[in-house]
Amino acid sequence: MPRPARPAPVRSWPFTGRDVELRAVASLLERDGVVVVAGAAGVGKSRLARELVARTATEETVAVATASASSREVPLGAFAPWLNADDEAGAVSALARVGAALRAEGPRMLLLVDDAHMLDDVSATLVHQLAVEHAVRLVLTVRTGEPCPEAITAVWKDGVGERLEMEPLAPDEAADLLSAALGGPLDAQTQRRLHDTTRGNVLWLRHLVDGERAAQRLVAVDGHWEWHGPVALSPALEHLLLERIGTLDEGERRVLDLVALGEPVGLGLLTELATAGDVERVAERELIRVVTAGARSEVHLAHPLYGEVTRARLSVPRARRLRGEISRALRTTGARRAGDDLRRAVLDLDSDTPPDATLLMLAAEQAMNLTDFALAERLLRAAADGGGGFDAHLGLGFLLAWMLRAEEAETALATATASATTEPERARAMLARAHVLMFILDRGDDARALLDREGVDAAGAPLPESLAFRAALLVGSGDVGPGIATATSALERPGASPQTSTWACWAAAYGEAFAGGHGGRVRELVARGMDAARRAPELGAMLGNLGFAEILDAGYSGVLDGPSARLAWVDDLPGQHGATWSALYHGRLALEAGRAATARRLLESILPTFPGHGGGWTAWFHAMIAQARAQLGDADGAAESLRHGEQTRHPELRADEGDAALAHVWIAAARGSAHEAVAAARRLSVTAASRGQRAVEMVARHAAVRAGDRDQEAPLRLLAEGLGTPRARAAAVHAAGLAAQDPHALLAAADDLEACGLLLAAADAAAHAAGAARDQGQVALGGDAADRAGALAERCEGASTPALALARAPLPVSSREREVAVLAAEGLSNRQIAARLHVSVRTVESHIYRACTRLGLADRAALAAAVVPSRRS
Repeated sequence: MPRPARPAPVRSWPFTGRDVELRAVASLLERDGVVVVAGAAGVGKSRLARELVARTATEETVAVATASASSREVPLGAFAPWLNADDEAGAVSALARVGAALRAEGPRMLLLVDDAHMLDDVSATLVHQLAVEHAVRLVLTVRTGEPCPEAITAVWKDGVGERLEMEPLAPDEAADLLSAALGGPLDAQTQRRLHDTTRGNVLWLRHLVDGERAAQRLVAVDGHWEWHGPVALSPALEHLLLERIGTLDEGERRVLDLVALGEPVGLGLLTELATAGDVERVAERELIRVVTAGARSEVHLAHPLYGEVTRARLSVPRARRLRGEISRALRTTGARRAGDDLRRAVLDLDSDTPPDATLLMLAAEQAMNLTDFALAERLLRAAADGGGGFDAHLGLGFLLAWMLRAEEAETALATATASATTEPERARAMLARAHVLMFILDRGDDARALLDREGVDAAGAPLPESLAFRAALLVGSGDVGPGIATATSALERPGASPQTSTWACWAAAYGEAFAGGHGGRVRELVARGMDAARRAPELGAMLGNLGFAEILDAGYSGVLDGPSARLAWVDDLPGQHGATWSALYHGRLALEAGRAATARRLLESILPTFPGHGGGWTAWFHAMIAQARAQLGDADGAAESLRHGEQTRHPELRADEGDAALAHVWIAAARGSAHEAVAAARRLSVTAASRGQRAVEMVARHAAVRAGDRDQEAPLRLLAEGLGTPRARAAAVHAAGLAAQDPHALLAAADDLEACGLLLAAADAAAHAAGAARDQGQVALGGDAADRAGALAERCEGASTPALALARAPLPVSSREREVAVLAAEGLSNRQIAARLHVSVRTVESHIYRACTRLGLADRAALAAAVVPSRRS
């Protein structure tokens, strides 16, 4: 069969992610007439300057001079287009003629001098003269860390023009650029990996992406770009990197090889393995950097790609020998630094050092705690093969299960079960097998039968581990009260094992979040559960799951800035799965805030990591995405997300159902049916109350208020008294203000909701205040409230709600008349509208007639166009 054609490289990458810098350069150019853009090689300074030139070309004369290593050898080489054939006879006369030609245009001339640090002295003198005289407008680009002619340096040192330093692209900026260049979004792990590998260097990012696409390791799968496999540098990127590294002597090469294989390497250890002089020279060439913290100094590569190109050119025997040298040196020093055990074990895997099963297990635990599951799997397999016994096989089985590789997990767990020799080991094996049966294989009855059979002591009483797992099942199924009680019982058992504490804290933390929590109770449970998981060789993969309970609680409580420490922790996780958890945590908080576009982007980026039902996660992600899409006005897309959620729902888990029901509220709102939105919110509130999910009930009742329900004051007041959270109190104020049509109370609710970080809900309260004020003839107050609603809505990335729609189009029609008009704008007949709203056709006709009469409109089409301006023809 013929080979599939290789994807063509992206020929023209869009200009994305540099709007702030572009505005800054344009402003400086407008103010001073001269600006210098500086940055490292490949950071995008030339692209920025040329974008500025392109946007200015229609307004004034533009010229571009590009310096290079070859042009530097010739006086005025960068200005060759302005030279005549006889100008070589005298540099002075040539300088005068080129200067005169450029000055002839005067201030209308915009001259870009690219790579001005490579200008010859005569050219640099010319540029300096033009800058000092302000004869033309000048944009210069220079590379940091490179020698620069004194005349060019003087431009910013003497204050003739200002120097603007360009930094590499931030992760979000790089993701936006890649999505635009590739024509689609990237999954969270690929975004993180590409940015970590290139550190936001645009040139190297472009070459890496083109190379990985050509090798078909970076591919589009179900609408998202995913990157799998090791980095393999394209010839073009390898050439750029080797050119930057330059020629090294044997001692310098040894330093770079050692750091590339063992990064980070202690400075003292490195100078023992190499010479201090060689280390200094490599550092002076900015190929390595020394990071000092307290009394410790560690050596890192100056850029991750230096490591890729260095390792790629190492022979296997040399690499194995050097890894062994570093490992033995670490063992000699006693592995004092954090992570030394992990570094030693990784070095030993591919070195001439015999494997140490104990060291491999310690390292595997550290790798799991850092969410580097691919490395943890390698270490666990090596430990299992090297005599690691029960712990190695159990850890491998649980990790494979968490990665949704059920068959491999069952094989490893069968080996672990057979090798268990103590009661605690048998209990741990039972827990891991129950996890696979319930969460991965959807065999809930078998999991419960296993707990009944093996999760009891000699007297038939349930083991603490069995209680903890049953608590997780109860909370996962939505039975919050019994789940919390069972988890508490397990935690109160004396001498609870790390496995018991992990599962019980997981259950109790999620249960408390749904139930409304008790102050810092959720945070305490998460911290306790994480500590236990780190002490259990097989449970490091649970850390991300545990931490999400704290994020849930922050949203339900209305303290969106509360989990800052948890966000800092997840953002610092270096493993690829850390990117997944980071996207989930930030995406959930963005959804709560009302930043729907950010929420959708982040939450959709994690879907590829959880195929199928994803152990119960996938349907939950789709429910949250559906809310974001509905808030952005995409009701059909939101409904499609919910359909995907239903298709991927775990048969035994219902933790997502509250968010799925809330998505139905926002879908109805997006379709203009406030009546349906209120009805859906009320149904959710009843269901949540019956399950003890008081925080979910509060959010549902507040959603009804936001959709216009004036009958939620009493229940929300009681919930606020019981929960005592900022969000519950703000929701109660909102409900009371809406019931009384009190614009001042509604504006106070907007203040309270904004203080919680709930921007879209605050915008709704302000919009309700605007409507109430206008209805009461308080025109000035209504205008101020509408402005407040608009300002809050602008921070919500295009999200919209029924309240905001009314504030933006304050027509003298009732809410039901407006609802009928919105449905008419969707093309529904009167009979279809009647069916949707559960009223008679005659009632629909009456609403249309009264509204048209009041507004002086001819028919239902005119009414629809007036009420829904975006539908006007």
